Amino acid sequence: MSGQKLAIIGFPALALVLLIAGFIANPAAEDEPEQAEQPFNKELAAAYIHAGCWQCHSVSTLKSELVETFGEQAGGARPVGPDLAGVANRYHPQWHEAHFWQPDMIYHGSQMPAQRQLFTREAQPQLTEEGKQIVAFLMTLKAPSRINKPWPTGSHTAPEGDANRGASLYARECTGCHGAEGKGVGPAARFLKSVRQPPAFANGEFIFLSAGDTPRDAIYTIITNGVPTSAMPSFNERLTEQQRADIAAYVAGLGGFD
Repeated sequence: MSGQKLAIIGFPALALVLLIAGFIANPAAEDEPEQAEQPFNKELAAAYIHAGCWQCHSVSTLKSELVETFGEQAGGARPVGPDLAGVANRYHPQWHEAHFWQPDMIYHGSQMPAQRQLFTREAQPQLTEEGKQIVAFLMTLKAPSRINKPWPTGSHTAPEGDANRGASLYARECTGCHGAEGKGVGPAARFLKSVRQPPAFANGEFIFLSAGDTPRDAIYTIITNGVPTSAMPSFNERLTEQQRADIAAYVAGLGGFD
């Protein structure tokens, strides 16, 4: 009995010693940076909810607002698609328009079904008012998510690439905007009315980042970083370093920069 009392009395002291020792050995971690404030537009969010976007997507920076306003499922009933927080700082509104019309045209292998109900039935389809409101809602989502990694920045040096492998990767990943022949007239290009049209690589049209960049390095950097708020996404998470280098080698060849 006396041994049990000793153990009971000694435990708090031992716990305190261990707590102090652990504190000394492991300094307090730095606080994570505060999230940028994310405005909530109820009217625009209602269009997002009405269209059923919540069935596949979440908006982690607005989850509490969506749930409180529209119900538990509005926070993302089964978020198999990307979290949409921060998407406004990545894509131009017309990228979203092209994506709604035919998702796999602008993002190879996309499982999202075409959202043709958000377009008028005209020779040149236009977004309906609901479609415009959904895009407007997406463009309010500027606060970044802790789920998604930010797009890379800065210049990058391309590894040695293989243009033959790059040709098949280009056909799979790039023709939706840049066209099969690299002339900037892919099927998605017609939706890019005010944003810069995709460069026509086959005509020698490129965007080089600086005078010091080689053509391959410049192309590789754009493929890696994307061009925020344009129709050009980052392929850093989607493709390996070697695959990006292979595409850069092929695209450089299209413009005569072998």
